[in-house]
Amino acid sequence: MNAGTHARLRRRRAKWSSVLRLALLIALSSLAVMHPASGAQPQQKEAFYPAWAEQARFLQPLQVLDTDSALGRRNLHPKQITLKDMARMHGHLCDGLVTAWVELSEALHALFPNGVVDRTDVRVVSKNAPCWSDAGAWMTGARVNQGTLMLDNAVGDGFIVQRISTGAAVRVSLRPGVYPPQLAALEQSIRARRARGEAVAPAEIDRFERGADDYSRKLLNTPPKQAIAVETLAAFQFPDHSLNPLAPRSDIINRDAPRGTASETK
Repeated sequence: MNAGTHARLRRRRAKWSSVLRLALLIALSSLAVMHPASGAQPQQKEAFYPAWAEQARFLQPLQVLDTDSALGRRNLHPKQITLKDMARMHGHLCDGLVTAWVELSEALHALFPNGVVDRTDVRVVSKNAPCWSDAGAWMTGARVNQGTLMLDNAVGDGFIVQRISTGAAVRVSLRPGVYPPQLAALEQSIRARRARGEAVAPAEIDRFERGADDYSRKLLNTPPKQAIAVETLAAFQFPDHSLNPLAPRSDIINRDAPRGTASETK
């Protein structure tokens, strides 16, 4: 075999080697797409928290202090909590949870003007309803079993919040007209019929949920001081927590109701 033939063979082997390397790289890239590395987790769509809440104009996280351990000292650095965190804990985002978040945020900012809430120094009066009592406990650190969360339906759709160390207390509530009266009437009608054991049409539940979302979106995009009334309470005495009433959960009354098209595509 002469020198020319050797040269042509070397060029041919080099060409095929390049082709094989390219094919191998393409195959490996395809496998990486099909099977991501163990450390890379695909982003999960969290349907419980809608995009309009993520983008709300006046929704801000809350800075809080707790203690470091079961026998620990107060934190040196605050942590940040969000409405999304609370919705995950509560189980869903709803008009009540949004209202409670905005009301309690205003109350806590009034009692802790430096912007950092000491959750070891707060007690709360809330009505006995899933959204309000969950928000009262989770946002403030108050607890029924510790005597710092009092359930009293007379407080209505608002809260009384007190800073224990200073005794300063405020009552927060929605300003008149902020919550749509027709939405309140629809909710009361559904609850009354379910309490009597009557069925409720899926379309009615759909209509309430759409209205509640519209209200929540509007509230989170309204300056809080325009929506929330804050009243300073002089010489407030925290009530006897041993009188806490019991009540069944009111947010599961339609859990087995059929869904209409609107709910399925929500």
